[in-house]
Amino acid sequence: MKLTTLTKSGTGRSAACAVDDFQTPFNVGIGAAITSGSATFNIEYSFDDPMEYGYTVAGATWYVATGFSAVSASTGGSFTVPCKAICINISSGSGTVTASVVQAGPV
Repeated sequence: MKLTTLTKSGTGRSAACAVDDFQTPFNVGIGAAITSGSATFNIEYSFDDPMEYGYTVAGATWYVATGFSAVSASTGGSFTVPCKAICINISSGSGTVTASVVQAGPV
């Protein structure tokens, strides 16, 4: 997977970044930064497939990724829980958060 950038301003969820849950081993690296203002945010993942007909970010079930809960500063990390999608969810503040997402695997 090539590097994907998610951006969200104000409260709510960003668009979803689709990841490949069939990669073995499953490894996704994430770096998130508040690029303007201030915000508290989560990086979240979903088992719902964003490539499925009728999918919506609002209709998906989201889970907070370990180590990415109530973040209020730049952070980075990885997770190995196979999933289908990743997003930013800003819970408070009026800032902008940008996250870079990259998955290990074939090009």
